[in-house]
Amino acid sequence: MIPLRQSVYRNLTRINLAKVRAQGVVITRFQSVSVGNSNDRTKPVERKRAPLNPKLRDVANQIREVVKNATNDLSESVEILEEGLLYLREIQVSEKIPERVLYHEFQAVVTNLLYKAISTETSTSPNQILDVLVQYKVAHKYHFTLVAANWMKASAYHEVLKLWVQNVEYEKSMDFYYSNPYVIKESGIDFKGYYLVNLAYFSFVQSCIQEGVKYLAEDASKLLQSEPPAPFFVRGTLADLHLLSSHTKEFQAFTKTVQSHAYDNLDPNGPIAYKKINSAADRKDPSGLNRVFVELQEAAKKSSKPLTEGTMNRVMKAYLDCDRPEDIFNLFQSMLQHGIEVPSISSWELVLRAMGHPSHVSKRTTKRKTIAENIDRTIETIVSNGTEITPKTLSIIVGAFANLNRFDKVEEYLQRFSTEGEGSLKIINPTKNNILVGLVLNNKVGEAETKLKQFMADGSGYVPITHTMNTFLGHYAKTKNYKAVEGILEFMKKNNIPEEVATYTIMIDIFFKLHREKGLAPDVDQILASITKSNTIQLNDFTYTALIDGLVKDGANIEAARQIFAGASKKYKLSAQLYTSMMKGELDFGSVANAEVIFDKYIKHISNDARVWNMMITSLLAKHEDLALQYYENMKAQASLKVEPNFFTYYYLLSHFLKRGNKERVQYLIDELLGQKLRDLGSELPKILHPLTSEYSFSNELLGQLKQQ
Repeated sequence: MIPLRQSVYRNLTRINLAKVRAQGVVITRFQSVSVGNSNDRTKPVERKRAPLNPKLRDVANQIREVVKNATNDLSESVEILEEGLLYLREIQVSEKIPERVLYHEFQAVVTNLLYKAISTETSTSPNQILDVLVQYKVAHKYHFTLVAANWMKASAYHEVLKLWVQNVEYEKSMDFYYSNPYVIKESGIDFKGYYLVNLAYFSFVQSCIQEGVKYLAEDASKLLQSEPPAPFFVRGTLADLHLLSSHTKEFQAFTKTVQSHAYDNLDPNGPIAYKKINSAADRKDPSGLNRVFVELQEAAKKSSKPLTEGTMNRVMKAYLDCDRPEDIFNLFQSMLQHGIEVPSISSWELVLRAMGHPSHVSKRTTKRKTIAENIDRTIETIVSNGTEITPKTLSIIVGAFANLNRFDKVEEYLQRFSTEGEGSLKIINPTKNNILVGLVLNNKVGEAETKLKQFMADGSGYVPITHTMNTFLGHYAKTKNYKAVEGILEFMKKNNIPEEVATYTIMIDIFFKLHREKGLAPDVDQILASITKSNTIQLNDFTYTALIDGLVKDGANIEAARQIFAGASKKYKLSAQLYTSMMKGELDFGSVANAEVIFDKYIKHISNDARVWNMMITSLLAKHEDLALQYYENMKAQASLKVEPNFFTYYYLLSHFLKRGNKERVQYLIDELLGQKLRDLGSELPKILHPLTSEYSFSNELLGQLKQQ
């Protein structure tokens, strides 16, 4: 620590300090430090504030003047700062200076001092200044972050870790600790409170790599006193602090180390695996779910622990939640091929749900008869296996046939299995909900309204769930029957049926269309405010993503989605699901140029990963084939950043060009596969490559890889 100086200083001397001590004047107004502009230190505050202690004011003003005039030699500034803070701490109690006032008064000046120490060659190190700030309790997490970022430039990872430990101890000693900086933004950094922990985590992993010590997530958690952040959050911090370009190789090694540890230590059937599955499902992120499933397969292979039926069921349900019923069939087939000879009723129920899922049915309007026959055969297989059909199973069967508009089959199976017919199964509320949804989806709304009244009057205490009412709402909104919409909303309120994100998505869609019909500009903030007031839904990045998903679905209201995204993306700048949802909406139903802007922001500020490149490529293929191929070439050029085409990339590209009958392009992609030397071909890519081996030219190496896999 720098000793107190005994000689006379240019501005703040022992004599001046004595004069300050002798002051008894109390003023009622003061000129505050402006925290928004470093060139205007004495900008008057517009609103009245509590009087500032004159001694605090005078000491702070003299220190500001010294720091302002300091050039290369900062030792005098630091010593004067230390003397001033020491004096103020001595008189703080007698002068009744509030801790927060003293803390706040010095934030701008000490930050400027740190900026000068970092940006100029001086004998006074940033660490020395930080030590003074810590000793006198005027340090902010922003200051720790500035010094840590400075050490990162020299790859001094141990110094960053020391700073992290120092910060943890400092936080414990503080009665309060601001997470947002009261500082001047001269560094070009939009400070975030999590920057420091991300730098500490990155430095911890780098230290393990450098010293040849095995990285363990448990050790990282103990150091950070929290779960380690995901690699893409760390990448975002390095990018924001202008450190990524100088640490590209280190970040690659960091990611590889963290992911390898995750694979080695992940129980594919354990709670962490289930959490990953549920997280992807909650985000409605099928690409993320694909990555999770690949991760689970890798973990299962390494640990020699096959994925259990329960885990497979969780994955299948997650794909249903992501509106991807087609993926269920492949997973179920894989499950049968890997030792589960007699699936449980839970597995069969997921297959039945996928068969009758509205999106599966709507894409195959000409094959409804075939789907119905497949459901019949599946039911007979279940029965012949001796697997017990439950009331829940019956509700799923009924829902599947109702969605297919096969109400003759609905009656047939109710007669066969339920107590209202020849069976022993009770008709439960989900069965009634599924009947109503099927009627509305097939435009039999009058029948659905009649059935609803019957169900509510049958003495069972039935009340429809939100999803059922949203189905009614969606139909009335589509047909512009706004009076019926009001009636449904009133019905929901009367019967205590809570609104969900889907409810508000429909309401936003109506809100925009009504305003456009009247020639008015809709105010999206107005309806978002009403959502907040309802207290039924918490507005966060997941909610906004769900709203955008609903608005862009089938091109329903891309303009409304854009307005939601414009506001939400400012608040949630690192939300991967928010950006990809809007990007996909623009690609499918909006502007490719808008999608490219979103994509560019995503790879620069969120995560430059293969998933988002694949999304861009696959979405462009149908309408903009040349542009999709350009993105494929650009993706290959990212190899130095460890972002390269993977088996998903080639699966999507080959599937497209095979359908187009473009043999030249198919051969080109097969040749490209050899050059890419993929570590894994996945489960689906070999299925389309094997039949091509007799018609196209394959290298011996690729043939060997196909045979091995």
